Formats: sequence, structure tokens, C-alpha cells
Amino acid sequence: MKSLPAPLVLFLIILISGAEVRAAAPDSGEDAGAAAGEIEQLLRRAARSVTSLQEPLAVVVAREEYTQTAMQGGDWRTIRERALVSDVAWVPVELESNWVFFRDVFSVDGQPVRDRTARLEKLFSGGPTLAAREQGARIRAESARYNLGPQRTVNDPAVALWFLHRRNQGRFRFRLIGPSKVEGVAAVRLDFTEANRPTLIRTSQGLDLPARGALWIEATGASLVFSRLDLDVPGLGLTQIRVAYRQQPAVDAWLPTEMREAYAVPETTERLEAVATYSRYRKAHVEVQEIRPAP
Repeated sequence: MKSLPAPLVLFLIILISGAEVRAAAPDSGEDAGAAAGEIEQLLRRAARSVTSLQEPLAVVVAREEYTQTAMQGGDWRTIRERALVSDVAWVPVELESNWVFFRDVFSVDGQPVRDRTARLEKLFSGGPTLAAREQGARIRAESARYNLGPQRTVNDPAVALWFLHRRNQGRFRFRLIGPSKVEGVAAVRLDFTEANRPTLIRTSQGLDLPARGALWIEATGASLVFSRLDLDVPGLGLTQIRVAYRQQPAVDAWLPTEMREAYAVPETTERLEAVATYSRYRKAHVEVQEIRPAP
């Protein structure tokens, strides 16, 4: 299987936006105003919910079981599979619920690739310092080499939460679709399209990849319960990431329980599908520090 050329490596880049929320509402006057008001209110509540994750996510670790399947041919027969088991961590890096996702693979296809000590948990035991985050980035890069298909760091299951952060909402146009249910949970669906440039997700060569998709927000508490992210990537075509969120009692927060991905493999007739599940959520025993941007 060929590797993805360097210009098309996908990176997640979080930028700060002070733009106002843009509501894509119906054209008729009263309906447009009502929809815009409902969108604004829902996004305000969702932003509070995301911001409230700052404490639960300082620092949260979990177990990830990640199965990747490469397929080929008109019937999409399986040609290769890979099963990864990893420790993962969400680490705060700035004020108000900005965080970085780290993955530390310890098993590939049932075979250990390192001892099963909780490296990430130990790494951040002194808080999310710059040195710890740099070492975490090296661990994440080391773990990425076990992926099948495209090189990527965009496979962060909580990326859609960043879209709802109040700093980033203004980057998007939102359209209210209406009430829905996700596995019995009453929710409201919002479709979104990223309008600002540069985009949050870019290639290693700086090519903008505007995000679009849908968010299902819990009707009562405004927690995110499901997300669909679509990206049109040159050389790959449509890239799709779907994530289901559930209440995690151990950390008292709605966090990912399953992520499903689909990618085309460049310069081949192959397609990659992946399913990751998350369990054993817990708060790491750390002395959490606020990491502010350098002046």
C-alpha cells in the first residue's frame, strides 16, 4: 500500500476567531429571524457545555481499540486489516477548553509494541507543560506510523467539540435542521460549513480543507451527542469521520464512545474504513497548570 504524499498529510490546526456566528436561515422574513435566534441560542448553550469540559479534560485518559480495514475492488473485498490498542489523552493547552489529543499505541494486531505502562498518564503527571506536550507529540508521531492508509492527525474523535467552542463558532455558517433522536437521546441537528480562511484543518503544505457536516446537540443540556465531518481532500476525494458521544460517569462529561472513518487511498483503487471505540475513561492524577499562549 502506498503512503500518502507529503503535501496531502492532514493536520488539525486550531485558530482563534473573533467573528460573529453566521446563521444560514430560511429566506422568508419571520422564519429567518426565528431560525437565526434559535441557532444563536443553541450555539450559546453548546459553547457553555464545551467550555465546561475544561476541568473534566484536565487531563482525561482512556483506552482506544482501533480497527482499520483496507478494501479493494468493485465488491470492496478486504485486503488488509490492522487492530491497534492505545492509551489516549486529551490535554488542555490554553484557556477555555482548548486541548490536544495524544495517542500512544501499545498493541498492533495483538502483539505488544511497548510495555503497557501508562506512558501518557505518567508523562502529564506534572501537568501539561511544554516539555510534556513536546514528548507527547513525539509519541503521537511514533504511533501514527501504525496507521493504514493516509498519514493523518485529523483522526481526533473530539475534533467537532472544537467547532462548537465560542472562539471558533464564528468560522462557520450554521443551518438549523430541527429536532432529531440519536439512540434515544433527544437532540437538535445543526448543519455547518466552514467559511473562514485559513481553515482549521489543513494539509502539511498549507492547503485549506473547509470542514462541513452536521452536529446533533442534546436538547436539554446542549452536549454534543453525534457529529459528522466531511472533507474534500485533493487526491483522496471525500473523507468522512463520524463520532458518537455518550455520558462518561467516571469524568462526568459527554465524550466520544465510537469513531468511524472512511478514506480513499491515493494513487490506488483502495478504500480505508476504520472503527475506534473508547472506554475506561478516567482523570489522570496530575497537577494541572494553565498553559497560556506566549505573548
